[in-house]
Amino acid sequence: MYSSELINPEESIILLVDDLKQNLKLLTFILEAENYQTSFALSGKDALERLNVLTPDLILLDLMMPDMNGLEVCEKIKSNSEYKDIPIIFLTASQEEHHLVEAYKLGAADYVTKPFKKPELLMRIASQLIIKNQAKYIMQLLEEIKHLRAIKN
Repeated sequence: MYSSELINPEESIILLVDDLKQNLKLLTFILEAENYQTSFALSGKDALERLNVLTPDLILLDLMMPDMNGLEVCEKIKSNSEYKDIPIIFLTASQEEHHLVEAYKLGAADYVTKPFKKPELLMRIASQLIIKNQAKYIMQLLEEIKHLRAIKN
């Protein structure tokens, strides 16, 4: 499904955020079958608290939740320099275009509509993890180039 050089599910932690336990169970079952590590939160507030003890590689975030919706959670995560680079994929039953536009404006990487299709979900997750890993690799190369230039001068 994806190149093992670009992504290693065993080393990837995905935070699942949804107010419905049955959705979390289904997502956990699907992702753990692919060897991803998972953690979950039942609310936006719980998700933000989880970030104090866990730095996931990716967040699957429900858009429509009581108290604090996914857009508010995304905004808080992206405004924190410690967490801003974590890709967020929204899971949503909403067909409202303005919700999706707002999600992207706030920094979401992608979205998947509910009910989702397992292959699509897995490919979108893999794609975002590959992008994240490639960006990290490029940043490491840039740091090495800076270091070599500093030595040369």
